[in-house]
Amino acid sequence: MTIGWETIAQGEEVLIFNLKGESRTVAGPRRIFLWREKMVQLRYHSANQTQFLKIMHRDGSVEHKNGPIGVFANPLMYTSVFLQHSTPLDANEVLVVYSQNEEKVERRLVYGPIQFFLGANEWLHKFSWHGTDPSNKTRKIPGALQFSKLRVIPDQFYYNVDEVRTNDDAVITVKLMVFFELRDVELMLGQTADPIADFINAICADVVAFSSQMSYEEFLEQTSRLNEMEAYPVLMERSKRMGYSVTKVVFRGYHASDQLQHMHDGSVSRRTQLQLKMESEEQAQNMTDLQLQREMERAET
Repeated sequence: MTIGWETIAQGEEVLIFNLKGESRTVAGPRRIFLWREKMVQLRYHSANQTQFLKIMHRDGSVEHKNGPIGVFANPLMYTSVFLQHSTPLDANEVLVVYSQNEEKVERRLVYGPIQFFLGANEWLHKFSWHGTDPSNKTRKIPGALQFSKLRVIPDQFYYNVDEVRTNDDAVITVKLMVFFELRDVELMLGQTADPIADFINAICADVVAFSSQMSYEEFLEQTSRLNEMEAYPVLMERSKRMGYSVTKVVFRGYHASDQLQHMHDGSVSRRTQLQLKMESEEQAQNMTDLQLQREMERAET
């Protein structure tokens, strides 16, 4: 307890308690006389134009106050005051916002460009998708992408379809690059929790179906077809159902085991030698035929 004069500076606020437990709030600038009273300095919380204050009231209610604003944390009114940041959105981004009014929960989409301030009864949808492995850009791992802002511009990703088997039991890896764009956010939210995983599954199904119909040699002759969208019926159907548009799939090449590649190179070398030998034999036969024809012409004359 204090007896004497106290000075409260401008911009400050204090809480004063007397012997009976009663309190009063005093704001500066001011000079007051305390008689067996206790003075508590109140902490000041401020938010700029891109921030807001999350205030927890003693009755359990929550209030958000958008900046620029300042609040003294009066413990008789508030249990806590937290500084929060708004969410900036570019023109190609969108937020999925949920709000609860009594027992009803509603969902809405917020498109940029905007500086979005979350309401006290609102929360953001948190996405958890397959993402690129930091050690291998062609490998996707679950949960690698954690975000709230959806991108609604064309995008792409690399993916290698491993252990693809042809009908003569050759095992290869097919390298692809997929270009896609989100067209319908509401449809995507209702159809999938991880569109990248659905893309991967659909691509694997299409590539396996494509390769299983031909031998290894035939596959190498038909690889150009993997640049055509007709080779990916499952991917096209699934992407449409999810609200996405797959605009292009690029075949980036393939990889076979060293042993299989060595066998293929040997086969190509043998075929080339046989082709050259056949062409040489054909030229020799043509020369022989020409000589015989000239001899017959001379005999007739």
